[in-house]
Amino acid sequence: RSATPALERAYPGGGSLIRQAFLMKHVSEKAADTLIQSLSTSTLKQYEVTFKSWWKYCQDHNVNPLHAQVEEVISFLQYLMETTNYGYGTFNAHRSALSLILPGVGSNFLVKRFLKAVFNLRPSKPRYENVWDPNIVLKFLDVPTPPSDLKKLSYKLATLLLLATGQRIQTISLIRLSNIKTTSKGVTIPITERVKTSRPGCNQPCLHLKLFTEKPNLCVATLIMKYLEVTRPFRESSMDDKLFLCHQKPHRPAKRPTISRWVKETLKEAGVDTSIFSAYSTRHAATSDAYRKGVSIDTIRSSAGWSPESSVFARFYNRPLTESPDEFTNRVFQLDPN
Repeated sequence: RSATPALERAYPGGGSLIRQAFLMKHVSEKAADTLIQSLSTSTLKQYEVTFKSWWKYCQDHNVNPLHAQVEEVISFLQYLMETTNYGYGTFNAHRSALSLILPGVGSNFLVKRFLKAVFNLRPSKPRYENVWDPNIVLKFLDVPTPPSDLKKLSYKLATLLLLATGQRIQTISLIRLSNIKTTSKGVTIPITERVKTSRPGCNQPCLHLKLFTEKPNLCVATLIMKYLEVTRPFRESSMDDKLFLCHQKPHRPAKRPTISRWVKETLKEAGVDTSIFSAYSTRHAATSDAYRKGVSIDTIRSSAGWSPESSVFARFYNRPLTESPDEFTNRVFQLDPN
């Protein structure tokens, strides 16, 4: 039960802790390094919160973090219940993280029972009870954009891409020029890099953007072509293949937080209350609007990147208005007459 001398030191980091746990299972160092690659960067970042808390708890209670018994894990979870307002989703993430370094914990009867109690006491809730009407933003953006204004062009393209597809900001931040395929009907963009939903047996996202001749100012396919033309001079000295570039010199590739800020500023200018709604709310707004306009749940799942059997949309994304592949974009961009 007591902490070993090797563990009585500063927190080594989540990756190091996981690697130690793998090595304790008598795998080789190279195999341990390979096993760590099964975890995405975002998952490791999420688990880091758990491991830091767990490490401190173990040091305070003289417990070896890699040899703890189930009752010690239960005590840790109870400690979090008493000292935080974490909901069920966070506790479930803690269970997943601890299962990596303490095999068998995640499936243990007492741990599962504890998590069920947390679900009853602190159930997961949708981020938003209602959502804004995409028409507000679409009407705001339904104006010509001067090619000379790279800032406005960048903000508009990022926002419309999210509304046209229902995808995550992470997904559009991974668009590569080499993957953009143009035809007489529009643009197809397969996402080849790993995303949140990437796993064996699951298809990678593929964005389908048809030419939207009825509303040329809102045509995402045309806007992509215009954006590529405007940014071409800035790409000559860059080897990076990413679609989005920062609109300020030296025009480096735009990362996810930057694109998120662009979208949030656009929503605010359009009249969306950004003290409540983040840039990520475009996913809620677009998918909910598509459903209200008659798009099937299967089509919504496919366009927005959920698996065919996923219940996430119904549970967390299908929200009423605050006031109330191609088919998805058509319906979302079908403006109300008033």
